[in-house]
Amino acid sequence: MGTTSIEDSERQARAWLVHLTSGTATREDAEAFRRWCLSDEGHAEAFARTRRMWEDLGPAIARHDRPERSERVPPRHGVRMGRRMFLATAVGAAIAALFVGRHGMDLGVGGGDASRVRTAVGEQRRLEVVPGVTVEMNTATDIGLRGSGEAVTGMRLRGGEAVVRVDASRKAPFVVEIADARVVSVPGSSVAVRCIDSESAVTCLDGEAILSVGSTKTRVKPAQQVAFDDGGVAAAVAVNTDTALAWRNRVLIYDNQPLADVVADINRYRPGRIVITDRTLGERRVHARFTLDQMADVATLIEDAYGAHATHLPGGWVLLS
Repeated sequence: MGTTSIEDSERQARAWLVHLTSGTATREDAEAFRRWCLSDEGHAEAFARTRRMWEDLGPAIARHDRPERSERVPPRHGVRMGRRMFLATAVGAAIAALFVGRHGMDLGVGGGDASRVRTAVGEQRRLEVVPGVTVEMNTATDIGLRGSGEAVTGMRLRGGEAVVRVDASRKAPFVVEIADARVVSVPGSSVAVRCIDSESAVTCLDGEAILSVGSTKTRVKPAQQVAFDDGGVAAAVAVNTDTALAWRNRVLIYDNQPLADVVADINRYRPGRIVITDRTLGERRVHARFTLDQMADVATLIEDAYGAHATHLPGGWVLLS
């Protein structure tokens, strides 16, 4: 193991930061980065410090880079991998290479708060939160139940995604809070709600839902989706709910999406992380269909299907180039 000084480690970390986010990193670069992380424990720590500095600047960068709400394409299924997310995953790979093998991965759902329900990575769960209201939770989803006295009247989606079905026989609506928004589902409706990486969406399957963000109220009808974030509320778009919500059948379907978006979505379903280090590969548009039972081997499937090269690291981390 080397004995690089802190100053040298931070200088090298900044150089890796610039190169890995340049979009010109190659397969050889990925291998070199992995070796650099493993060669000295201080390397991964220096890279993590550099990443934190980047994240401190993140909000200002995001505001500068963020297009107007009307120009944005609502997220129908996947989540676009931006520079910040790339850094997070790259740093995670570095840390994983050093520490996962020593300490293992903590994927527990934990918590003793009876009003809070969570699913672990790869877990799906269906429960009746109150008579007449059923919630289907997808992977890595965190909800908190809201109530008045002993009665549950709604829930807060802290992260992840879920489908809320309200029986027609229920007398009262059911309210879902997402960040600063409220979604009111009337009796007889089924609504999918999603909140991932500060981007949220409401998709109506049956009945109707009212999305309230500040003073803006949007009626969401069947087979419509409305996306929103800190930048505002997008216009309602038509969606194929069978495709967008295929996860309910333990299937993921991607139709002409960038591979980077596909991988970002897949990462929600498996421990570890897949990181694309080649911008051209990440921008390649693909059609793909995976079952959740294939998640353990999905990196190999992508490698075979799209001619990528995979570098496997401990803890389920894979660099694709």
